Amino acid sequence: MVSTAYLREVPTHPTRQSSASGRSGWCCCLLFAVLPVVWFIAAPVLPEQVFWFPFWLGAVMWNGADGQGGISHLFG
Repeated sequence: MVSTAYLREVPTHPTRQSSASGRSGWCCCLLFAVLPVVWFIAAPVLPEQVFWFPFWLGAVMWNGADGQGGISHLFG
């Protein structure tokens, strides 16, 4: 038998969470989607060393700083 005190504590219409809190997760994805677009739009005004930085960073991650390590060895 269910006590009546329990039934009084449970709301009949639970409140919904606001939809704004569900959209906060898109900020991270939006940053990674917009960053390359902004980078190539700003490319004509960037100094050459700054422009090539993402390509250099990708090469260092792939080959390692000494050209022998990095993540490329994981793929054969």
